[in-house]
Amino acid sequence: MSSASTAASGPRRILMVGTGLQAHGGITAVIRSYMEVGLFEQWGVRYISTYEGAGKFTQLRTMASALWRIVWLLAARRIDVVHVHSASRGSFWRKSLVAALAFVFRVPYVFHIHSGEFPDFYAHSCGAAARAWVRLVLRRAARVVVVAPRWRADVLRIEPAARVAVVGNPVRVAPLLAPLRAAPPGAPSTVLFLGRLHEKKGIFDLMRAIPHVLAALPGTVFVFAGDGEIDALRALAVELGVAHAVRLPGWVDGAAKQQHLEQADLFVLPTYFEALGVALLEAMACGVPVVATPVGGIPDFIDHGVEALLVPPGPGTALAHAIVAVLQDPALRGRLREQAFARVGRDYSFDAVLAQLRAIYTELGVPLSPAIVAKPLARAA
Repeated sequence: MSSASTAASGPRRILMVGTGLQAHGGITAVIRSYMEVGLFEQWGVRYISTYEGAGKFTQLRTMASALWRIVWLLAARRIDVVHVHSASRGSFWRKSLVAALAFVFRVPYVFHIHSGEFPDFYAHSCGAAARAWVRLVLRRAARVVVVAPRWRADVLRIEPAARVAVVGNPVRVAPLLAPLRAAPPGAPSTVLFLGRLHEKKGIFDLMRAIPHVLAALPGTVFVFAGDGEIDALRALAVELGVAHAVRLPGWVDGAAKQQHLEQADLFVLPTYFEALGVALLEAMACGVPVVATPVGGIPDFIDHGVEALLVPPGPGTALAHAIVAVLQDPALRGRLREQAFARVGRDYSFDAVLAQLRAIYTELGVPLSPAIVAKPLARAA
């Protein structure tokens, strides 16, 4: 299946635009979930990517090809709604061109914001003219979709006339919570991080917490699974004398990611910015206890001490203390994972999230096809 374009059988009613399906990151994970549950087939979605890689030539070629095909589809009147998935910075500028084309052809567009840095991007990365363009794109959208309730207020502060809807990130949730992983006596605990290895994700804070954790729990192993500043992390681990406790497998996905989740005793996300972390939701859905920071959309679905332990972002000993507290207390781990599993199953399962998305499409006049009426969206196994 091409990552640039995914065609569905039958009339094409929705044009979805985002990153390439082989790219790393949250937007790609969300799109793959939509495909996995059958949304594309049932709604007649065609998918076009505007980004396939970091090279300038690749970016220009991909964007030019995408814009040509988008214009053709819009001019042919084959599209009822354009659904644009955007982060911030370069992603926003690319997707704003798609939004402008939809407006020119009088096709309603949904502008779906996935980046927890979007308010910061608007406030500090844009000049006056660029900020005016951001507001115009949000104002002209038939719906601006945010992934957590608190982002509604942030978008409305940028553009009060925006029509904002909340749609969470979908994850596969098992029917029943698996038993708590029973490690052999004396076996080391495993702490897992999944995602981009960048400073804004708090990974260097996590690395600096490792000596404090090892002082209390010497056998603990830390797995940093992702791409980014791997060399800097490896150098810091050597400097801190904890290289023996650190694993850097690179970016993992699919079965490899699932295996890491199943082997983890704790998932940690010490991020400074977050919209609604897909990896965090996946950990909760797999019954992995969580330590995170109360930033972005995280406090909308996690209460401290209920679904997870929350600590302030940044350096200090709070993160290490929380990690040790969870690893040393099986009863606490059990309570956290049970509450987290219940929450993610209620609010972020495929059925729950795609019902919200389907409501938006219906409100915007996309007609229900016979397939939707006869064959409901597939449930998570």
